[in-house]
Amino acid sequence: MTTTDAGTPAEPETVAGQRKTLPERVVSAVERVGLTIAAGALLTMTVLMVVETAMRYFVGSPLGWSFGFIQDYLLPGYFFLALAYTVRSGAHVTIDVVYQRCPAGVRTAMTVIARVLMLGFSALLLWAGLLTTHEAWSAHDIPPPGGSEFSIPTWTWHVLVPIGAVLLTARLLVDLVTRREPDRTDETGEIA
Repeated sequence: MTTTDAGTPAEPETVAGQRKTLPERVVSAVERVGLTIAAGALLTMTVLMVVETAMRYFVGSPLGWSFGFIQDYLLPGYFFLALAYTVRSGAHVTIDVVYQRCPAGVRTAMTVIARVLMLGFSALLLWAGLLTTHEAWSAHDIPPPGGSEFSIPTWTWHVLVPIGAVLLTARLLVDLVTRREPDRTDETGEIA
């Protein structure tokens, strides 16, 4: 438990002036871990692309494996591990011109309908990701050595899809149960 400067216990994070429940705090913490990994994937992609380009044009000997690594691990990790945070922060696609002009009750209904539809999509994504991961696991699918890819089991990157789908599903369920509105950002990019 954290304390303030005066030594008294600090209040847990709040949502719209209310204390966050344990499931909300857990999902938020796991989202932050996913977001941190996604940020690391983005940084690694950037560095690898710069190194690959430099090796190709200045040394004449490209890495060769970097494109497969970016395609198989970094891009799926970046995308799927950041999905839940994207929903929490309200950074997904909305038509703000319409949404902001609607009365509060209509906005709430729109948010609930959108979350239910996204929950259906997330369930399908989870199912498809689990099937693909299971197939790769069962078939012992490993690229042959000497190819442009790493010779490690493909389930290790297929599993990023169901992990991201679980995070997204958890966020959507928590938001539906708590009737939480997404955080919106103002023109400066700061969370409102």
